[in-house]
Amino acid sequence: MSEGQPPLDAEAVDLILEILELREPLLSGAAAELGPRAAALLKAAGLLVPHDHEAVSASLADHEDTPVSLIWSEAAGGFAYFSPAVGPVAVPRERLVRHRVDIDVVLDAVAERLDRPRNRPAFPLVDGLLWELGDVRIGRRRERDPLWFTRRLGDPAVNRQVAEAARARPNTRQRVILTSTRPARLTNVAIPGAVVVALHDVLAAPDRLAVSPDILDARLRGVPPVAAGPLVLSPDGTKLSINDGDPILFRSEAQKEAIRKLVDAFYAGTRLRARDLTHHHSLQTFFGKAKWSRLAPFLKSDGGLWGFEP
Repeated sequence: MSEGQPPLDAEAVDLILEILELREPLLSGAAAELGPRAAALLKAAGLLVPHDHEAVSASLADHEDTPVSLIWSEAAGGFAYFSPAVGPVAVPRERLVRHRVDIDVVLDAVAERLDRPRNRPAFPLVDGLLWELGDVRIGRRRERDPLWFTRRLGDPAVNRQVAEAARARPNTRQRVILTSTRPARLTNVAIPGAVVVALHDVLAAPDRLAVSPDILDARLRGVPPVAAGPLVLSPDGTKLSINDGDPILFRSEAQKEAIRKLVDAFYAGTRLRARDLTHHHSLQTFFGKAKWSRLAPFLKSDGGLWGFEP
């Protein structure tokens, strides 16, 4: 959605986020009548586009809520149903047309201010649920960060699919996953190698779909981790708390990457070889005496495979 397109309002933004959380991201004509201004703004901005039409409708003539089947009627000049009281009854086209979310337009709007490469369109990783947007610049961070977008992340089945995709596509930098899912439904969500952020929390304004780079940057630097559990790693990988203890601090990129891999492996139920984490002969040497004294009670080797046992 470009600057020249019609503006949204807060109601329209809330509506598009709600539609994205539906199993099928579609808006019926009848539902659009409940919020006509918001629906009209979304259509004008290209965020909602015509998809198909309803096969049934509620009776408009018999004062009943019973669904009635629709047929094409030349006499009525469109889709209609037969009423015993008045004969063929035409149903207004706007009530019948179902609109779908144009996800490409949505993703362009979301990443509008994130300096996303224009020659790299988003592509689906899980059809209809998860998309990779590429590396973006968030705030004043020196390096670009990999960005994904997903919907329905509060659904356990979707959560599993996104976690599997993250494990299948590891990244040397922490991945950012934006989601249309409301924050209250993300309490127990944990995705390997990623920090999950509700889109609703980082919008530049209530009436815009664009993410604020500065707000997102602040969230990544200071937000408490979404995941709950015995191992809590800060989004930037610099602080690890074990069993709610005081955080262990990591400053080198190599150590942060190794700890992130170990935490991800713990939540994935797997273990790692030392050589997958460092070229040093031992993890004790790699982490140093002070950090190792705090890690050793919980970081154990089983047959040469290392893993946390908190």
